[in-house]
Amino acid sequence: MPKVGCFALLLAAAAWAQDDPARLRDEAAPLIAAGKYAQAEDLLARALDLAAGQTGPEDPSLVGVIGELAGVYRAEGRNPDAEKLYQRSLAIKEKALGTDSVELIVDLKALAGVSIATEHFTEAEQQYLRVIAIRQKAKGMDDLDVAGDCAELAGFYILRKRFAVAEPNLRRAILIIEKRQGFEAPALVPVLDSLASVFIEQKEYALAESPLHHVISIEERVYGPVHANVATYLDKLAMVYYMEKRYTDAEPLYRRSLPIWEAALQPDNPALATTLDNLAVVYASQEKFEQAAPLYRRSLALREKTVAESLNNLALVLDAQGEDAAAERQFKLAIGMAEGIPVLDGPANVGESAVLAQTLQNYAALLRKMKRLAEAAKMEARAKGLSKTP
Repeated sequence: MPKVGCFALLLAAAAWAQDDPARLRDEAAPLIAAGKYAQAEDLLARALDLAAGQTGPEDPSLVGVIGELAGVYRAEGRNPDAEKLYQRSLAIKEKALGTDSVELIVDLKALAGVSIATEHFTEAEQQYLRVIAIRQKAKGMDDLDVAGDCAELAGFYILRKRFAVAEPNLRRAILIIEKRQGFEAPALVPVLDSLASVFIEQKEYALAESPLHHVISIEERVYGPVHANVATYLDKLAMVYYMEKRYTDAEPLYRRSLPIWEAALQPDNPALATTLDNLAVVYASQEKFEQAAPLYRRSLALREKTVAESLNNLALVLDAQGEDAAAERQFKLAIGMAEGIPVLDGPANVGESAVLAQTLQNYAALLRKMKRLAEAAKMEARAKGLSKTP
């Protein structure tokens, strides 16, 4: 084939690709995954225009590309534009499938999300209620998807602090799941947790106990008694007991959760500080000060280590930006913080010597860059001495 003919075929193929809605959508998909929304938007908008020109603006085949373009608008924060497209998709489906089709649910939930984002809360509530009405008409009052819809509506009410209407929706979801999957179904966990949170938010602590006990029972059966999921709810129930001033009930729960978190996170993880504080507060509330003090010291060590490391990291960034004076100030603060970390024995030790040694070494490097060699040598000698400390 002559070269001119091959070139003409290539041009024709390229033009065909740009005029094919399916190909344009395929090209947009990896761009969306990469967060390149502006480029994806151009492709999807063109795909929608081309497809609508081929089929008409109300053809059901358009809902796929409409949903994709609306999703891009949402990712870009263009909620009004997304809302128009979701409304368009909804109208097409209503005309083609009827106003009670379960196919409407994806658009109604998307619209509810947009309504929340734009603070149109009345519209969001109506959209969630319509979802439930459609679902239960199509699949029955006790369908598991209805339970999920009720829990989602309850989540919306919790967001709006409308706890009185959140509670019955959560209870309905719980009853459906228990009926369909059993009393120990893992699907109950987030719903029971939300119900407990509703009671806690209203300071009805006694009512929060039962759903939390239920959650702990499920998590223990699924994961075993020493899993982090179990510890999460032990802590939550202990907090409820603490708020009720039932310190003797809270204490064993925190004592049980602490070793679980230590095993899951390692004993020197800063995330342990909250659990340590909680148990210490419970001890102190019972005037068990000898038990509380070491827990507070350990918590303090973990928190101060975190601050020292953050100051050190900030100093390194300032150093890299050439802000030597600012970096030096942060290094000095980091050294002071590291020097004040409590020295603890055994697995509770947070490695304060290593934190201090690393900070001294980093400060020494800055001093050498600033030609303050004598001061740098002192820091290096001190860091070397700490590294030899057993």
